[in-house]
Amino acid sequence: MMLLLIVTVTSMLLAAIISAIAWRVSGDERRRSEARVVALSAEIHAAAGVGRGLTEPPQDAEHAGRGRNDPASTRPFVVAAGGALVLGAAIAFAIVASHGLGRAPRVATPAAAVAAARVPAPPRPLELVALGHERSGDRLTVRGVIRNPSGAGMDRLTAVVFLLTPDGRFLESGRAAVDADALPPGGESTFVVTVARASAVARYRVSFRTDDRVVPHLDRRHES
Repeated sequence: MMLLLIVTVTSMLLAAIISAIAWRVSGDERRRSEARVVALSAEIHAAAGVGRGLTEPPQDAEHAGRGRNDPASTRPFVVAAGGALVLGAAIAFAIVASHGLGRAPRVATPAAAVAAARVPAPPRPLELVALGHERSGDRLTVRGVIRNPSGAGMDRLTAVVFLLTPDGRFLESGRAAVDADALPPGGESTFVVTVARASAVARYRVSFRTDDRVVPHLDRRHES
């Protein structure tokens, strides 16, 4: 686009310069033509004067005679100037035609938008909507309900329970599959995890995972 603008402006300047030169040459030629008429008139008067005994032609007739062939010498320049004008116009037209034909406008697409279109949106975290526990001897059983707010289903979910001592050290863990084999979008399911050797447990944590990754979750118990 910048090249087209430069060529167009250059062609316009070239055309303006050549037009000015042609106008200047045309004016010079007109003045020389008038001078030639004066010279011829002077020669006629000089010839008449010689017939009456004059021996020298008038001085301006001599100078005018030396300029008789000047208009003829400027014609090749005028022809060359016109050819340059035609050539510049042809080049500008060819460039405009080459840019205007067979090329559809390109729309720049940001790389970030392309990457975002290719990468699927991450699933929304699971929601823990209910949680409780009960003791039986040295066993602790944890029960709860989870919800899937994502737009995609989740398969083979596992609930994992970590038992901690009063000072925050790890004591024991247990896991069990969520009751539903597949948790559909918007669906809910229960889970039950029983952990042995839990007599010294002070608190516990619950997490969820699939076969290859941990699935984040949000505690929504107080919003129910």
